[in-house]
Amino acid sequence: MNLAPYAANVAFIWAAVIFYRTNHYYLDFLKPQTQEVLFALASAYTILGFIYYLAFPQMITPNNKSTIVLRTLKRLLIHSHTYIKNIGRNPRQPLPKISDYERTSLLFMIVKLLYIPMMINFFFGNLWEVNNFYALLTTGTSLDIHTFNEIIAPILIYLFLMIDSLFFAFGYCFEASFLKNNVKSVEPTFLGWAVALVCYPPFNNLFSQFAVWFPDNLARFPTEPQTFLLRIGVVTMYGIYLWASLGLFTKCSNLTNRGIVSAGPYRYIRHPAYIAKNLAWWLTLLPMMNFTVFMNMIVWSFIYYSRAITEEIHLIKDPEYQEYCKEVRHRFIPYIW
Repeated sequence: MNLAPYAANVAFIWAAVIFYRTNHYYLDFLKPQTQEVLFALASAYTILGFIYYLAFPQMITPNNKSTIVLRTLKRLLIHSHTYIKNIGRNPRQPLPKISDYERTSLLFMIVKLLYIPMMINFFFGNLWEVNNFYALLTTGTSLDIHTFNEIIAPILIYLFLMIDSLFFAFGYCFEASFLKNNVKSVEPTFLGWAVALVCYPPFNNLFSQFAVWFPDNLARFPTEPQTFLLRIGVVTMYGIYLWASLGLFTKCSNLTNRGIVSAGPYRYIRHPAYIAKNLAWWLTLLPMMNFTVFMNMIVWSFIYYSRAITEEIHLIKDPEYQEYCKEVRHRFIPYIW
């Protein structure tokens, strides 16, 4: 039995766990619960994965992404050493190269390394918010418009975000044929990666020094009826955002093509999550709107527009996406845009 693929996976998983537990940024950024979950997931795969492959050896994929990455890194090191050693003797010798499949495997491992701890961390952050507002709801508060504005609407917003982050965490953690979420390709351009990563920590914090982040999910107008209408709009937009994640299901993931999705809101527009989230943010800005707020949010919305465009440039190489674009012609608003 060839357990090399399993061993490669275990090596990468534990290397990542050690990195998260020793890197200064992740020590500050990740919640203790997130670190515990990462350790538990690594332990579970180490034990259950071994038992699974012993019981079903036919399920072992000889060339899984971990094996390909290790093999590629080894070859690149050897070829790079040879290149540097002989560069003075043979200036025409080619640089070390990697195949498209090797590049996809390398990039997807980076995607997993970046996004798995982030999404688990988001899950616990949103869970904390849900628990806090739910505790207020159980203190005998009367069910009126004020309670909806200050408690029920925030619970719904953070509940939607919590479920969304859970789906994405699952999508980054697990890839399998029976889940129908095998990675076909990964975003190949620097611009595509840049506009995606700038939306997440720590890059969004750095970028916010140039384009200040003003949206506040709990923004309110001076009166309760105005705030009620605002909360209804924001909850609705986050509901559509969650609907998009449920449509992606096991294919939830940034920067990757894991198969084309036409379920849920993707039946009507190609980027429902981006437009819903941005509209929710714009709504929360209405009580504080001025020229400075407006111009800064324009920058952030342009970044999300750029994400949509770079994703389409990546996905359009897939014949399935070409057919999908023929069926779903609009990016953001049905029959309009």
